Amino acid sequence: MFPLGHLAFAYLWYVVYGVLTRRPLPARWALLPVAIGSQFPDLLDKPLAYYGVLASGRSVAHSLLVATLVASLVTWGAHVLHRRRPAHHWVERLAPVTPAAFSIGYLSHLVGDSLEPLLAGASTDVTYLGWPLLAAPRYAGDSVAPWVRLLALYRQPWTHPEAPLIVMALLVFVSLRVWAHLDSPRAADS
Repeated sequence: MFPLGHLAFAYLWYVVYGVLTRRPLPARWALLPVAIGSQFPDLLDKPLAYYGVLASGRSVAHSLLVATLVASLVTWGAHVLHRRRPAHHWVERLAPVTPAAFSIGYLSHLVGDSLEPLLAGASTDVTYLGWPLLAAPRYAGDSVAPWVRLLALYRQPWTHPEAPLIVMALLVFVSLRVWAHLDSPRAADS
């Protein structure tokens, strides 16, 4: 998956989570940690693989073990910030939603990267999930700078391989915004 596909996939996962847990949607404050979590594995692994620090663009941050550790650290940090009663209202609103939103974004990234190989029956292509216990597969694209690959893809956005997923996420987002606006007391009074 590419960045916009990961973002759309993570957003749809968060909407499902919101519906299942009866959280108010659209949870604007949760969108930031969802977005960061959905990009985090690639932001770490891809550049480090390109510069030769890692053997693969899907290794350390794509590991379930590392995902669990990072999500635990984010959860702990959010709880510490929330308990300190911050002076900034944005921290007070962001801290409670961050653990679940970041974790959902992060896990959706791993699922998104694993879907195609698993559906194709190529389970050896997802050994990165078990890193460091399993070796991460090498990818030919790791020798190309990640930003070069993205620029090539986004020069022609209409050919984006995850365009239907992105459009679906946008439709859900806009629908929820319209629904929230129509359901608000201000809209009922007008």
